Amino acid sequence: MTTPRDQRPQSGPYSGLTLNSAKRFLAQQFRAAGLDTPDLDARLLVMAACGLSHADLIAQGTEFITPPKFEALSGFAQRRLDGEPIDYILGYRDFYGRRFQITKDVLSPRPETEGLIDLALELYPADAPINILDLGTGSGAIILTLLAERALWRGVGSDISPAALEVAAQNADILEVAGRAAFAHGSWFEPVKGRYDMIMSNPPYIDSAHMAVLPREVAGFDPELALFGGEDGLSAYRMIAAQAQDHLKPKGWLLLEIGYDQKSAVLNLLKAEGFTGITCAKDLSGHDRVIRAQSPAM
Repeated sequence: MTTPRDQRPQSGPYSGLTLNSAKRFLAQQFRAAGLDTPDLDARLLVMAACGLSHADLIAQGTEFITPPKFEALSGFAQRRLDGEPIDYILGYRDFYGRRFQITKDVLSPRPETEGLIDLALELYPADAPINILDLGTGSGAIILTLLAERALWRGVGSDISPAALEVAAQNADILEVAGRAAFAHGSWFEPVKGRYDMIMSNPPYIDSAHMAVLPREVAGFDPELALFGGEDGLSAYRMIAAQAQDHLKPKGWLLLEIGYDQKSAVLNLLKAEGFTGITCAKDLSGHDRVIRAQSPAM
């Protein structure tokens, strides 16, 4: 991001850009590069580089950017133009009304996953002290959101990535639910003990064919461990369907996020393992997205 020398003011920061002009200039660059949300990305990066809130940006929009902040903004802009998702540049993602810290070690939580939260909150009243297991917890967005929404709920998040668990633990502290959240290092059910009222998971579900054509912003930055679900995208679902009842209480619930075209396959896996009350909810785009199933009474 550069400004011709003859357009710079005689005094003040060398960039010659006010906050408003920097925002407009970046939006033009992002739009020319074909980015989906150029205006939003430009605003967020200016705010991040300059340490401003949205209200601050409005109030101070005619002020010049100082040299250090200009350098920071230039770095952010180049990373965005190189395809890095805005979430990873900012280091956070807002999810279900809360802010979660993210790094390259975790999948940035997507809006469609909020449907998993909605369905889970419907299953038990707020005054029911239940225990939850979140498989492949990543940033902890699923389990920590539920604990933040329900003061009597407790839970465990498992993940094979120690780095991901560090991020989840940080988010638990930030959301002030660390006293009700525990984290277990290992693959899926491997480190898990006991039985739970509810098991949740947004497992990797992209198959080989789709992995080969993922957009640059996904393939180049999201951790492959959180994306690739095996040749047909169903590896994690087979394992979860086969083992979940060993860790669920009688009539406990299993909630799974799925790919838009995986409803029939996952339903069949769950039916074959004896789950009942199986339903599938759509996301806001109308795609099949969350499956809910109940373990049989013993």
